[in-house]
Amino acid sequence: MLNLLLTAALALNPATAPAPLDSEVILSAVQERGDKEDEEKVEEKELDPKEVEAIVEALKEAFKSGSEITDRLDAIEAALMYPHEDVAKAVAKGIKDKEPEVVMASILGLARLKHPAALKELVSAYKRERSIKKDDKLFAATLKAIGSYGDPDQVTLLSDDLFENTNKVVIRARIFGLGNTRCKEAVEELISIMSSSAPKYINPHMTELNLALFVLTGTDEGKSRDRWFSWWNENKRTLKISKEVGKLGKQDQAKWEQYWDLEAKQGGRQEKKEKREEPGA
Repeated sequence: MLNLLLTAALALNPATAPAPLDSEVILSAVQERGDKEDEEKVEEKELDPKEVEAIVEALKEAFKSGSEITDRLDAIEAALMYPHEDVAKAVAKGIKDKEPEVVMASILGLARLKHPAALKELVSAYKRERSIKKDDKLFAATLKAIGSYGDPDQVTLLSDDLFENTNKVVIRARIFGLGNTRCKEAVEELISIMSSSAPKYINPHMTELNLALFVLTGTDEGKSRDRWFSWWNENKRTLKISKEVGKLGKQDQAKWEQYWDLEAKQGGRQEKKEKREEPGA
């Protein structure tokens, strides 16, 4: 039944139909669809209602009890070409799945949909799904997915209880999520994190904090908290955040692009596998 629904939906628009993927590479494929796919997506108002309905039905069918994991993963994969509120809600059902692989694919899928409703579902999962916070990889992936939207309304969420979970990948997801949120409040929060936390917590993450602030402000004060505090005191009243990231050093640029999968097309199969094993890294 699932295959029939997917076939019917994609037959309506064969030009955008994604190629079938086996379950072993589905997570990497969801993460690394790249700029080409984003360009192929159409605005919600231009989507064919019949296609959207078919995709939603396919997801509902896939998430029924007793279905195969591959059916659930394939349904999520097919849904990524349909940035629509109803599709986002349907994909989010996978976050409650018993299989971690399906939960991860759902989280990454909501990040890839790039739709306000998908962000809303991610925030809801962060607040309500206790099982996510018990799994460092899923928790980091959720924070990274939320941070990928660069939504100023999520600054407080991203910085909330930063060191409650001491897993380095989770902390990095929070810091880089703030760095991807281009507003003055994100800078203020990063400075506040440095000033309000003990050195034993902050020092191991000063590289990430410096990069996040560098991305936001175009200023590189290195790993010195004192230099950043001085810079902030001198600039906080007049600071304006540009819409685009300024020029970074070669290594910093590569690290930032790698984290946000901006170089996805250049990676080989082994690199994709390593990313899949540490999705929030």
